[in-house]
Amino acid sequence: MSGKLRYWAAGGMLLFLGFLSAIAPSRQQVFAAQSQKLLEGMLVEVADSLKGSPGRFAFRAEAGNVSPKTLQQWDKELDRWVADAKGQEPPLDLVIAADGKPLVLTWNGSERTVRLTTDGVVAERMLADFRSLLPPFVTILIAVVFGKTILALLIGVALGAFLYVGYSAPVHFVDAYIVGNILGDDFKLKILAFVLFLSMTVGIMSKCGGIDGMIELVRRFARTARSSQLVTWCMGLLIFFDDYANTIVVGSTMRPLTDRLRVSREKLAYIVDSTAAPVAGLSLLSTWVAYEITMFAPTLPEVTNAAGRAYTEAQGFQIFLETLPYRFYCILTLCMVVLTIVLRREFGPMLRAERRARHEGKPIEDDATPLVSAALTETKTKPGAPRRWWNGLIPIAVLLAVTIEEIWRTGREGAKASESLFDQVRGLLGKADSAHAIFVGSGCAAGVAALLAIGQRILTFAESLATSLKAIGALFFAVVILILAWSMGKVCSEEVGTAYYLVALTEGRLPALLLPTILFLLSCLISFSIGSSWSTMAILLPNVVVLAHGFGVDTDLGGPVLMVLTIGAVLEGSIFGDHCSPISDTTVLSSVSCASDHLHHVRTQAPYAMLVMIVSMVVGYLPMAFISPKLWPLSLIVGVTAITSFLLWRGRDPETAGPLR
Repeated sequence: MSGKLRYWAAGGMLLFLGFLSAIAPSRQQVFAAQSQKLLEGMLVEVADSLKGSPGRFAFRAEAGNVSPKTLQQWDKELDRWVADAKGQEPPLDLVIAADGKPLVLTWNGSERTVRLTTDGVVAERMLADFRSLLPPFVTILIAVVFGKTILALLIGVALGAFLYVGYSAPVHFVDAYIVGNILGDDFKLKILAFVLFLSMTVGIMSKCGGIDGMIELVRRFARTARSSQLVTWCMGLLIFFDDYANTIVVGSTMRPLTDRLRVSREKLAYIVDSTAAPVAGLSLLSTWVAYEITMFAPTLPEVTNAAGRAYTEAQGFQIFLETLPYRFYCILTLCMVVLTIVLRREFGPMLRAERRARHEGKPIEDDATPLVSAALTETKTKPGAPRRWWNGLIPIAVLLAVTIEEIWRTGREGAKASESLFDQVRGLLGKADSAHAIFVGSGCAAGVAALLAIGQRILTFAESLATSLKAIGALFFAVVILILAWSMGKVCSEEVGTAYYLVALTEGRLPALLLPTILFLLSCLISFSIGSSWSTMAILLPNVVVLAHGFGVDTDLGGPVLMVLTIGAVLEGSIFGDHCSPISDTTVLSSVSCASDHLHHVRTQAPYAMLVMIVSMVVGYLPMAFISPKLWPLSLIVGVTAITSFLLWRGRDPETAGPLR
């Protein structure tokens, strides 16, 4: 990005921040948006102070001018938590066992401080305000202006910690973000181990000639830059069951071939990133579908279908299926990728990257800083090593086979014998521990790669160990960025309340038929700011069912239709951030697997993602609400036509565009 463009982008962000400041929500609106999360945290804190106390809480509220409706919602939430906590492990079961003493919520309606007290124990939380926007905005601003990802994330996380705990920020940084958020989180540790094991696998495969053998095999189908991109796109569609596995396997496998065929790392990262979360989010059989459904299904019994009968929570999958025609962003993103390949059209920074790769043979910029060091990407085959394709394919096959086996083993309790095969598979995936599955699968793949190399006497044990350690060391900066990105997510979603503040901004500003479009844009903004689609879904979806159904009752669409359309819009907006936010873990992993400069990946992908986002809104959610949801096939056709027209109008063929000057 040129210096002038950097400052224009920074100026635009500051103007947008000023606009958000001008339309700041009231304390009442923030309280309504954030109260559930605050109460949950305070309940856990109180429970920790009352360990071992028998009995049950009586609940009342002293909350100033809080509306009766809000207090009624709190009562309902508390009852639900009490019911959910029965028979479970601490701390939630301790919350309902405290000598029958009253649990009192205190808030005067205007201060930032909310208190929860019982038996002399006081838990306090602060409502979000305008300052909660600063950590993500400062992070993205520094990354855009100075091009320093680690510095930007570090400053953003430190700022968030300071806003949350004041001068105790250094201690909080270590205790909450490193020890609690990473070392204390089994999921994140397994993801880190998965990345390291895959790096070791790729390093050994490269050293023993397995990668070269696979390239020679794949070259039968991918002889040109265009065909290699099509093969990459197809691989992304085939690994549909998990976005992390998709990202790492496809990027690491195809990178050596696309480098040789003069495809830029930026374009490879775009293809990989665009067939990860969008594919997993749409797939009926993935680690995503159960999570997506559980975010909105619990509130379905509170609304009715077109026949006037209340939904059941079990109908969550049916509602999910009904949203699929309205998943415009994911569908059009997959179409956009293949259109750029087939039409040979690129635009913006991606065109420059592709011209550099085609005409200069440089897969990355001269000043690029890949998240994977040259020590791994330039690992050379050992002299004299045979180029056997099976030394590359077998470890990958082991990875996929063991991952699937572990998904089955950890999730089989969710498959009920009385259900159909499809429902059994869906239940299995919903119950499965996907992080554990890819962790075990990648570990086995690394072991098999080493055994193949040593068993055929291509590498010695010492050479395999040295190659593995070299591969791990090459990921140092990637691991640091991943940890900081996770920390930023915790800061924004759990501590300073960025997402809840943005939700409060929309309070009272939602015309019924604009609801899908506005919530689509809001979820785009939240997910881009906090770097997590799942966190965005968790924040918005529990509120969407009742909100959208209530808005739709007085429209020609009806409550159920507007509800389905709005759920689809929130799911899509959430994935937008996962797809192109610089602090998203899947965006970071795409840069890792493709050995791309992270900011170059974000910079080249952002215009493509923005184009699809705008098209999805203009030809998707607006006409669906204002004309008819039955026109979704026409909307998809018009969307593909619009993207094609834009590519033919503004795009250029990197081959014929000539070299960079």
